[in-house]
Amino acid sequence: MIKRAAGIGFLALLATGGIAAIAQEPRPSEPSSPVFKSGVERVALAAIVRDGKGKLVTDLTARDFELLDSGKRASLIGVWTEPSASSVAVLLDASGSMATKMERAREAIRYVLGGLQPGFDEAGLFSFDTQLQEIRPFSTTIETSDEVWSKTRAFGATSLWDAIAATSKRVAERQRRRAVIVVTDGVDSASRLKPNDVSIIASELDVPVYVVVVTYSLEEEARDPLPVHGPLADLASWTGGEMMVIRDTPSAILASRQILSELQHQYIVAFEPGTAPGWHPLVLRTRKNGLFVRARSGYMVGAENKPAIRK
Repeated sequence: MIKRAAGIGFLALLATGGIAAIAQEPRPSEPSSPVFKSGVERVALAAIVRDGKGKLVTDLTARDFELLDSGKRASLIGVWTEPSASSVAVLLDASGSMATKMERAREAIRYVLGGLQPGFDEAGLFSFDTQLQEIRPFSTTIETSDEVWSKTRAFGATSLWDAIAATSKRVAERQRRRAVIVVTDGVDSASRLKPNDVSIIASELDVPVYVVVVTYSLEEEARDPLPVHGPLADLASWTGGEMMVIRDTPSAILASRQILSELQHQYIVAFEPGTAPGWHPLVLRTRKNGLFVRARSGYMVGAENKPAIRK
């Protein structure tokens, strides 16, 4: 839901700012999109900037950015990079197809949680098969031991898209830098929601989704490339997150470092949203050559003056 941002500082924007989405990828299709009114003074959104070598660029100012809203230049209120606490929702796929991959999945989660700062950052732990289970509520006491997952057993069908949507709503209530980290093999067999529904939900809640796909080997990826190049990759892209594949300890460490680094070096960009009903595609870019911006793909403005989410 888009909300008013009362303050001009980064924390005030993050605590009361609304959501919108920016990116350079095509927007999701519109038929199943929730629609809501953008009647606000300012919107805060997150972005990551990298150079041509993939290195994070962390020293840009508002003068270095340009935002296009529906093809028209939008006025930026400000750009902030101040450090702040993070809220991370970790979502572990506990369906039957993960039975032989659970150890690797828990290893990846352990590295992510180990990189958070206890007493400052917070994490909530969730698992799912056909139902979402809260393993541990959000807390600044970071639990890195595998013991916390001791009652989690890989069994049953997979409601991947439903679980991502529900978890995104949980973490969206947190007033911090935030993200959903999904550790899965990419298989869905029982969701009510479609992939595009989830990408819209995550975008409207302003939550980047990082999808960590667990595989055995490059050969397995070659046999089944869908999770890496299909709807899950689109979901990560549309929400401003990223998809990563892990198959061993080094790749799990690398994925966790990337996620943590991006959380710590987000740009928060504030702008005045448009009021015309319909889909507003957004393109955020820098005025400096050779830099690449990753963020969300757009936002939807409804004809009514209040949020209206399709059921």
